[in-house]
Amino acid sequence: MADAYIDYDETRIYGEYAIEQIAHHLAGRLREFEAALHLAVSALRAATDGVAQQLHQARSADPELHEATVARESPLAEAREVIVRFARHLESHRPGSVPYGAFFVEPASTLSQRGPQRLLAALDHVLGSLDELGGSVREQGHWRDEIARARHGLDTVLATDQRIRSRKVRGPGLETARQHWLRVYDATKHLVAAALALSGSTVPMDEIFDDLADVHHAEGARDDEPGSEVG
Repeated sequence: MADAYIDYDETRIYGEYAIEQIAHHLAGRLREFEAALHLAVSALRAATDGVAQQLHQARSADPELHEATVARESPLAEAREVIVRFARHLESHRPGSVPYGAFFVEPASTLSQRGPQRLLAALDHVLGSLDELGGSVREQGHWRDEIARARHGLDTVLATDQRIRSRKVRGPGLETARQHWLRVYDATKHLVAAALALSGSTVPMDEIFDDLADVHHAEGARDDEPGSEVG
């Protein structure tokens, strides 16, 4: 069963993670389940988007939360943009002169779509790689400063996100959307459990549904802190 205490923000965190992991672990593995899994994923995505829309409306109605939500967009966009520009800068070097793969754990285009926590980790990794391998990178001082500024901006974003999540909000359709999401998420769990068993997979359920995990892997999930209130 889905945890009834999953809060509004966690519906997005766990929903998006489950969709990503279903595609990774189950897509193409059991032909007879393909249509059902596609239906479940589509329903989960729609339910996740439904909660997100209601949550956005509720927070937009609160002037302080609306201001905080708007303020986080600029530093988040800056961090995403700088990681893409730095990747292009590395690509402009003579082939083989810069160990491009040492700077990025994922393609920059993928990293630029990640949330603030993974973006921050990616920028930390780039800065560490510059310390170790930056001698071959042109204008490394300029890039170090620019990336460090973007990283500092993400600290502000994360602090803002924590403040936003801790503020209780209500909206006419918010709890209804969450209850619908819980039903869809639970149904998806049952389907995935059957698909894993019938395909002979050894992938544990908590690797797909992060709310079941003792230590979370989904970005934004919190191991030791209680979620924000719901209802």
